[in-house]
Amino acid sequence: MENIYKDLHSNQKIFIYEMLRRGINVEIIDAEREIIKASYNGHDELICDRDSSIMPYNVSILAGDKGFTKKNLMMNGVSVPIGETFLAKDIEYIKQAFKVLDCPVVIKPVFGSHGYDVYTDLQTEEEVENAVNNIIMHRGDLTKIIIEEYFKANEYRVFVTRNGDYAVLLRDPAHIYGDGINTIEYLIKKENYNRMNPRTNALCEILVDDELIKYLSKSGLTLQSIPKNGEKVYLRPNSNVAMGGICEDYTDKVHPSVINIGLKVLKAFPGLPYVGIDFMTNQIEEKQTDDSYRIIEINTVPGVHMHFRPAIGKSRNIAKYMVDMIYPETIAKKEEISDEKFIKRL
Repeated sequence: MENIYKDLHSNQKIFIYEMLRRGINVEIIDAEREIIKASYNGHDELICDRDSSIMPYNVSILAGDKGFTKKNLMMNGVSVPIGETFLAKDIEYIKQAFKVLDCPVVIKPVFGSHGYDVYTDLQTEEEVENAVNNIIMHRGDLTKIIIEEYFKANEYRVFVTRNGDYAVLLRDPAHIYGDGINTIEYLIKKENYNRMNPRTNALCEILVDDELIKYLSKSGLTLQSIPKNGEKVYLRPNSNVAMGGICEDYTDKVHPSVINIGLKVLKAFPGLPYVGIDFMTNQIEEKQTDDSYRIIEINTVPGVHMHFRPAIGKSRNIAKYMVDMIYPETIAKKEEISDEKFIKRL
């Protein structure tokens, strides 16, 4: 196959290859914006990223608003962190909300992705104010932000479709293991090199920034600290793969109640065909109760690559489930090329 898609993001390449192996013609319209035209027996789709004609515009916009999503899910019987939305400039109201919540909190923008400007486990008024000031510095004082309870639990990405297809990942925050000899800085560089030379899975380089340094300092560590042999050192609080988090397939381990909650999320947004859910729980293999889990946010353009090539566990080609819904007439063709051959094309 001519590799005319090599400059596209891995998520988009997997999505395109899934269509190609079913005989769907794919034309690149705008590579930078990842806009493609797909055609099959008179059925044409103009697709931006993975958004097609089956993704309602109003639903994708509303689902991207974390404040609205929180309220909408709560109204539909889904557990979400307690919290409220403010303008970043209203710092006094935000500090009052922190006092009312009376627990560690999360501060984050209403709109955003990849964990940027998300500050977790804030336990003092000073930490809250610093987080808000950072967001103002990066985005302006009219930025809408959420302050909400910090729900300490394992974080999973639950992908589910209206058809009932699903895949689940455990996302563990970026970390290294000490060897009793080298510094954290050296171990990060070594880990990043190993991840990229060659890149064999969806892992990204561990991002080293001020937030990583601040997070280490909370544990009395610096980049020059030398961890003990075998010691696991977490490098940041959030588990986003884009910042160096680890992804492990958990699809075969989840309790059915987790998927039922995912379907409830879909019903809360009429017309939504599929969704990626940031699902917090410490008991993914047990029946979920209102107190045992929280939905942090949802994503209408969920990552494909991390399911397809997780760091640990079985590959799950969720692009199949997406294309099943966009081009249901091609379902019978989807097994003509094995996933093993499919992987080699990436």
